[in-house]
Amino acid sequence: MDENATRHHTGTEHAGAGTTTHDQSRGQQQSGTADQAMQQAKSTANQAIEQAKTMARDLGEQARNVASDPAASAQDLARRAREQAGVAGDALYRQGQRAGEYLTQNVNEYPLTALLIAGMIGYGLAFLVHTSWQDQALWGNDAGARRRARQ
Repeated sequence: MDENATRHHTGTEHAGAGTTTHDQSRGQQQSGTADQAMQQAKSTANQAIEQAKTMARDLGEQARNVASDPAASAQDLARRAREQAGVAGDALYRQGQRAGEYLTQNVNEYPLTALLIAGMIGYGLAFLVHTSWQDQALWGNDAGARRRARQ
């Protein structure tokens, strides 16, 4: 019986050893997968850090270039402003030209209406000018009296 017990015990040990070896190989595979994932995460993080460093370096160089040569930056801004002003001036000139053509066309088509509108504008301007002259005369006299009253 000792022999059977020894055989049975030895067989169990070998069966247990096989199970342990299989579990160890599965654990090593999982460990290897985890290591690969860890390495991939580290690699991705390192790449992101390098990109951030490169971007920061580029921005620093751009800032240094702008700060080191303000005259060139000012000249560049002046050149851009001149170009934009030229374009805006051309657009304004064309718009004024179209408005003049439109006005001329309407005056030629409706001369009596144009004459009445021009008369109303002239009367309105004359009224404003006349009123401001009267106010200056009134305020001039009143202003002197107010100054004397304050003293």
